[in-house]
Amino acid sequence: MTSLTTLALTDPVADIDRIFRAQKAACSPAHPPAYAERMDRLDLLEGMLRAHWTSMVDALVEDFGHRSRDQILSADIVPPLLHLRHVKRHLKQWMKPRRRSSGVLGLTGVRSRLVYEPLGVIGVMSPFNAPVSLALDPAIEALAAGNSVMIKPSESTPRLTALLRRLTAEVFDERTLAVVEGDARVSAHFAALPWDTFVFTGGTEVGRRVLAAAAPHLTPVILELGGKCPAFVLPDADIDAVGAKIAQGRLGNGGQVCLAVDYALVPRAALEPFLDAVLRKNAADFPTLHGNPEVSAMIDQRSYDRVTALVDEARAKGFRVVRPDLYADEPPTSVTRQLPLTIVVDPDESLRLHRTEVFGPVLSVHTYDTLDEAIGIVDAKDKPLGLYVFGHDRRAIDTVVRRTSSGGVSVNDLALHALSDSMGFGGVGPSGMGRYKGGEVGFAAFSNPKSVVYQSRLMARLSANAVPPWTGDRQRNAVLRLVGLKNPARNGG
Repeated sequence: MTSLTTLALTDPVADIDRIFRAQKAACSPAHPPAYAERMDRLDLLEGMLRAHWTSMVDALVEDFGHRSRDQILSADIVPPLLHLRHVKRHLKQWMKPRRRSSGVLGLTGVRSRLVYEPLGVIGVMSPFNAPVSLALDPAIEALAAGNSVMIKPSESTPRLTALLRRLTAEVFDERTLAVVEGDARVSAHFAALPWDTFVFTGGTEVGRRVLAAAAPHLTPVILELGGKCPAFVLPDADIDAVGAKIAQGRLGNGGQVCLAVDYALVPRAALEPFLDAVLRKNAADFPTLHGNPEVSAMIDQRSYDRVTALVDEARAKGFRVVRPDLYADEPPTSVTRQLPLTIVVDPDESLRLHRTEVFGPVLSVHTYDTLDEAIGIVDAKDKPLGLYVFGHDRRAIDTVVRRTSSGGVSVNDLALHALSDSMGFGGVGPSGMGRYKGGEVGFAAFSNPKSVVYQSRLMARLSANAVPPWTGDRQRNAVLRLVGLKNPARNGG
């Protein structure tokens, strides 16, 4: 284990470089970790999480100022524990070589296998909104695949990051797993190292910089970026139930969730009932605002100022802005950084709110008359990480799924596709690239599926004359027949 005295290093960049070199030196294709060693690493990680989860919750509450402990438990502690359970249950099977078809060569006895080997050293840069699960989930799969891992959590959660660093150093050899700290300058250096694979979860603009930093080393990158996630409310949907569901999803963690509904598409005739349903659910769940421990604060002053500026711009340009009446005596204040639910009706592209991911408790509502119109609104924006459809008309649901593109779709609920143990999780285009957090999908993402082909005795004899110099037409004709071509020499060619 790392000596705790090393945690007091004054140069975080030098610390990162030292650990990176140590992890690289410890990785050898000739000696990949065996199943028992990988399981031991996963057991250590699970033990650390179970023993110290309350301290992690406390640290996150301090970092946010106000955040529900139950929400932290459900978003940051439970997911990696469930993930660990699934990975440990199936790891032995995933590590076995996989048979693959040899095609026509199989007729000669040739055998083909995929052998999954570790990639090497994996870098993980996680965001502030779910810093435990979004750091540990990729680390779990990377460790299961036999890699070493270094994690750089967000500088916006310094207490949680310091705790994770200390606990990891107490439990793990830093050549296997390490957590590092630092500001934006350190993050830029971290992203630019020659990782064997790099995982970044965060905003699209930072994702572009991460991809640029990885390019000189041709580092493979998995990007989970978020985006403006839409919710289609179909004409036959239960407006009260859907409004309540979307309100819950938008207010979770103060809207600071990559899969939160950014905007809803609502039939024009259902607008007022939908607004009423959202506001009623908000009032029932959060009867007070400032000082309410259940209302998550914006993570920092910059985030608070950014979200309030988006709303101020919409109001200044004359768009309809709706807030709960019960907060009339509690205007937003940077003292608590707790913002009320705010709804902006039919914003257009002149607003930054329309163009950028909000990442706050602001919900846009677009009204529509036809489903084609609603689909056109979504298709005019960047492809989102998640897309939601509420209703019961199977044909309409299938139309939305077929005619839109997103990282994943959940029907009649929020973020269900992100909980799958078999499909993997990720975005498309501006909302990300690559998939992990899907059990076997994640294991494969952090492995090299090495192709191994075993020649047969018959193939050895057949292949002796299958390459130039040709000894006659027989071999050439046999090859041409495989793909349905004729020998031009036999046709006067």
